[in-house]
Amino acid sequence: MPNFDLSSFHDYDVRGIYPTAIDEDFFYHLGKSFALYFKNGPIGVGHDTRVHSPALAKAFIEGMTDYGVDVVDLGNISTEMHNYSLGKHPFFANVMITASHNPPEYNGVKSALHGVIPLHGGFGLPEVKAFMNQDIPKAQKKGTITRMDIFDEWIAHVQSVVDMNRMSKSMKVVVDAGNGMGGPAWERMRSLVPFEIVPLYLEPDGTFPNHVADPSKDVNLRDLIAKVKETGADLGIALDGDADRAVFVDDQGVKLSGTVATALFAEHFLAVEKGTILYDATVGQIVKDVVEQVGGTPVRTRVGHSFIKTLMREKHAIFAGEESGHYYFAKNYNAESSLMAGLLMVEILTEKGKKLSELRKEYDRYARSGETNFQVPDSAAMIAKLRESFEGKARSIDEIDGITFWFEDFWFIVRPSKTEPLLRLFMEANSPELLETHMREVVSVLKANGATQK
Repeated sequence: MPNFDLSSFHDYDVRGIYPTAIDEDFFYHLGKSFALYFKNGPIGVGHDTRVHSPALAKAFIEGMTDYGVDVVDLGNISTEMHNYSLGKHPFFANVMITASHNPPEYNGVKSALHGVIPLHGGFGLPEVKAFMNQDIPKAQKKGTITRMDIFDEWIAHVQSVVDMNRMSKSMKVVVDAGNGMGGPAWERMRSLVPFEIVPLYLEPDGTFPNHVADPSKDVNLRDLIAKVKETGADLGIALDGDADRAVFVDDQGVKLSGTVATALFAEHFLAVEKGTILYDATVGQIVKDVVEQVGGTPVRTRVGHSFIKTLMREKHAIFAGEESGHYYFAKNYNAESSLMAGLLMVEILTEKGKKLSELRKEYDRYARSGETNFQVPDSAAMIAKLRESFEGKARSIDEIDGITFWFEDFWFIVRPSKTEPLLRLFMEANSPELLETHMREVVSVLKANGATQK
């Protein structure tokens, strides 16, 4: 009877450190469990460039086929390719073996049904988890394995969505793939686009020898910023390890917020077609302002790809953006793509005829705090204390994600972490002075009730 520690199951995925929390035996039974949950095939299985990913993929596929499910082995791919294959091909579901932006010792699994419908803590993953420690006989008929290379068709798909003819030949763009899975596609683009791509760590390497492929941390943007300044580039693009996220750096080496990027993308799409734009609960007010100004419908949603992809289908949204750098496109089966986001940003800069640093200043109209984390003894109790302190002062309160308090000249959101005893605070105000004043006010309430700033 299996007896695995199942703490590697999280709200959005399965993720842990190899070989202590997860190993080949764990992944064999993970394959078994997904097979028992899916019951149907074929299932597309891909993996990232981490050192242990091929062995874990082999064990996972063996578990699936031993329990009767046919597998299409997609090999070494990015998550954006995994998403595309789920929309394009008649797979019942897909499983991507990756730990995304985590350091090299991590690995894990992302999974979704056909149509890019993600499994998560409220759908699918609990059922998969329940099978892990069950001793269930293998299928009488073993599943089959076929292999498929989707790289060329993925590149063709991207070319069908973005317009290469609308990109300036004089543009220079630095791309830092962080030795993750986005590198090969950008390497191919060097011979296809009219502008110059300056490559930085495009070669996949699961040891991540230059820096961790996590562009959310400023330390991992240092090389990109230096290269942008050194080469006089117009734009810098940093990718995460599995290439479903992009972070932009302007011509002055300043990081562009996900809020400003979302506003630029939303305006770009709404100029062609009026419709709905989604943005996550931590994205700033400028997105709503811009969307309404150009005749679109803004819809604020929970943070997280599973919620956003579901709502995109329901609302028939054109585009969605997250502060974290996930950008979702209706023409990409409602899924993220860092490659499309990067190319579209070049298209936008060409259309605008302005430097990104100029656009950043135009769209950065509000003062933002960024994410501030607080360790708390009890997240629910702390949120209750905040409600008690600010409910009478706020113009309104919503609970789309955690709790958000809206005032005349500022707003803030507090969200509990899914994996740690942390509360995450974001604030936006009409001026830096107001931001500083109100941040002190909120932080003092948190600290007075036992929160410790991380």
